[in-house]
Amino acid sequence: MTLTVAVAGGTKGLGLTIAEALVVHGKHNVVIFGRKRTPGLDEKLPARLVVVDYENIQNLTEALESNKVSDVICTVNAHGSSLSERNLIHAAENSSTTKRFIPSIFAGFAYPVKYPEVAKSKTEVLEELAKTSLMHTAIYNGMFMDFYGSPLLKSNVGPFPMFVDIASKMAAKPGSGDEAIVLTRVLDIARFVVRILDLAEWPKESYIIGDRVTLHDFVNMAEEARGTKFQVTCDSKEELEAGKITELPCYSATFAAVGKELTKQLYAQNGLWIIGKELDLRPASTLNEIFPDIKPMSLREFLELSWKI
Repeated sequence: MTLTVAVAGGTKGLGLTIAEALVVHGKHNVVIFGRKRTPGLDEKLPARLVVVDYENIQNLTEALESNKVSDVICTVNAHGSSLSERNLIHAAENSSTTKRFIPSIFAGFAYPVKYPEVAKSKTEVLEELAKTSLMHTAIYNGMFMDFYGSPLLKSNVGPFPMFVDIASKMAAKPGSGDEAIVLTRVLDIARFVVRILDLAEWPKESYIIGDRVTLHDFVNMAEEARGTKFQVTCDSKEELEAGKITELPCYSATFAAVGKELTKQLYAQNGLWIIGKELDLRPASTLNEIFPDIKPMSLREFLELSWKI
């Protein structure tokens, strides 16, 4: 069955990768919802751009209905507020053509449910969806593997490394480094998202496991890819609870963009989650089991393609 799928926020990042995967798959009609049309943007996008006003529910409803959108995949950047996505959810509920909605969760684990105060905007989105008749699923995929890539391995998602600074050949492991985390390449997330559209029913939560590694093994793989030993430190649970982290060189860009103290809190919280085995996803079922023909890229292969010269 051919659907018309709208990718909200599909002009960059994960949304653009999902839109590209949908177009390559070729089974469904695709439109991209964006806030504005900039010079040259249309030529760079894989599908037709529909300019929408996320502050206007009526405008969003008309955009969904006029394009006969049945499914919405939302990757809109919240910027601390869920209003744009909540408005889109209202519009999808109002639209006579729209039946299903994938919200912009795509999280390392189910922290919007477990820690709503940390993920206020994502929590609000899930609460809003629960009030509707829309079929929906929240996708949990571990950390984006692409955060640790280099320009050698092209990605629509830029670097945002935590704990392992491959460029500087340094690492700061939370705790012992023996706890596992899940990482998934963005392209693999897109592949699973495209295929989930073929399912007649969606679970409330969908899990994708790209690769599962300990921080200790992560550092070893990164050292092998770079061909040299890294300078490695360990941040204890007590240090992280006090908001203290080893400041790796790769953190400087985030310090400048977000603020040093806020960034340190964010990284310390993630470190505590790793120590608490929160990022070691072990759900009852996964999309990997439903679609066994999709073979996600391993972290070792990703690091070799990105960093091995």
